[in-house]
Amino acid sequence: MKPRGLGRGLGAILPVDEEAVQSSHAVQEIPIEAIEPNPYQPRLDFPEEELQELAESIRQHGLIQPITVRQVGQTYQLIAGERRWRAAKKAGLTHLPAYVRTADSTEMLAFALVENVQRSNLNPIELALAYKRLMEECGLSQEEVARYVGKSRPTIANTLRLLRLPPEIQKALKEGTLTEGHARPLLTLDSPDLQLQIFREIQEKGLTVRQVEALVQAYTTPSPAQKAQKAQRPLSEWEVHLNELAKTLTYRFHAPVQIRARPNGQGELRIHFSSTEDLERLLELLQVKP
Repeated sequence: MKPRGLGRGLGAILPVDEEAVQSSHAVQEIPIEAIEPNPYQPRLDFPEEELQELAESIRQHGLIQPITVRQVGQTYQLIAGERRWRAAKKAGLTHLPAYVRTADSTEMLAFALVENVQRSNLNPIELALAYKRLMEECGLSQEEVARYVGKSRPTIANTLRLLRLPPEIQKALKEGTLTEGHARPLLTLDSPDLQLQIFREIQEKGLTVRQVEALVQAYTTPSPAQKAQKAQRPLSEWEVHLNELAKTLTYRFHAPVQIRARPNGQGELRIHFSSTEDLERLLELLQVKP
């Protein structure tokens, strides 16, 4: 049987939906110390400030929405609601209202993943690792993962590609100091050293996504000299010099630079810009007053 999509809610991943579980199983009061976290939880970070705020709300109003668990021997493992469980412990609760149901490992991982995805709680690397686990531990294809979480297959593929980035860049994505929009263009570069070089420029100079895209394009678009080299025509010293000069200017301006030269010594230098703001930035660098 093909897995059903999860765009309509968490319950669609299991043989019956969550509403059916809630209507057929009474809420039980379970000792909070008997509850363990979901071992398949894809979310790695629970910000302390958010937990404290939720704990204060629970102290005042109680836990309104029951958690969902499965029983394993004398203990219970969370299926959904780990953030509420952590906050309830901080609030000093001794028992929690819970729905008890059966779930295998695939369902545990998928349930926790979709709960976080639908609530936008996962950073890009946590999300990529969760997709990877669904594929490796549950034997799902990218298309099946896409149906499970209600996203397109290209979206799943692009997120998984983030795991190819150097650890330093992945760490920035996890900490939120680098956006996914800034990171995606770096994936088109073959050199980890070049990825790190541009990443550090993003951090130091506050480059926009468009500026990063332009900078990466400059490194990935073959220059006339590179095209000639591919055509097996030997490069002259002048062409090699112009090629290196274009790279230097591209790095200096954070914008694609092309230098074209004719046999008679004439030529042109082109500096590409991605927006009006980018043009103004270049004019300032060139010390040109409009």
